[in-house]
Amino acid sequence: MTMFVAVDQNGRLITIERALRGLACKCICVSCGEAVIARKGLIREHHFAHYSNKESCYIQRESLLHLYAKEVICDVLGLQLPPLPGVHPISEDSSAWWDFKKVTPEVPQPGFKPDLVAELKDGTQLFIEVAVTSFIDEVKREQIKAAGTWTIELDLRNLLSSPHSIPSEPVKEYILNHAHHKTWVYPEEPRIVLSSANYWPGLPTSKAEIPSPASELIEHRFTIMGMWVSARTLQSGSIAVRSWSFNPQIAELFKTWRNQLGGEYNAKYRSWIFYAKSRNEIIARLRQLNQK
Repeated sequence: MTMFVAVDQNGRLITIERALRGLACKCICVSCGEAVIARKGLIREHHFAHYSNKESCYIQRESLLHLYAKEVICDVLGLQLPPLPGVHPISEDSSAWWDFKKVTPEVPQPGFKPDLVAELKDGTQLFIEVAVTSFIDEVKREQIKAAGTWTIELDLRNLLSSPHSIPSEPVKEYILNHAHHKTWVYPEEPRIVLSSANYWPGLPTSKAEIPSPASELIEHRFTIMGMWVSARTLQSGSIAVRSWSFNPQIAELFKTWRNQLGGEYNAKYRSWIFYAKSRNEIIARLRQLNQK
């Protein structure tokens, strides 16, 4: 069990090739945290060894991947991510680069601790989970949903069999600049899919009518300006309209409708709530804007 990777004095992974000889490397063991020396002699293969001369620790590639992914994301302050659920793909590859203001490892949240918490430039937070062999289970998924914070999971299992060392530029490139192995945990993909947004079961014929209990949970999806927009009739008869991904033009449009027809913005659910008397008008406007 020869150790070829350690943690330097700055908390970064370092390979034996880049380390200074002996204690000058100022490194510690990735596994146990004990001081190590860089043995770079003329006969034996270069490697790290514990200063105490104890047996070398077994450092799993999974652990290195997990540490390295967090390291490079904190360094670069960004990631290439797939579109948020609700964004209508306009091309075969509709991923985009997200810049972060700062990234903090393992900030405790109610019931769980994400691997990274990234702060976007607008103050919005993004949880980042790094998965190699252990992935988000249903309990943690529910905790994330309860937190209501955007969460992405990186699936790095394919790097377990990669010939590239960790750390290395090819592995860094894969982690940062590829989107196919990244999945949104929250928000989730809308589960209700309509064959046609022009059909609205139980639509009242009079604006004064209030929807019956059978239609209270009806939710329909429209595609407006390339984004998915859902509309749900609430028990009060009001209608909640939400864009599944932020778009400043759509937000300004709904703000104008609120000023014209009355309503309010619910920040917790990121929804625009319009009163029951305006329900038919809102539905008609969404139908008109819906992209066939």
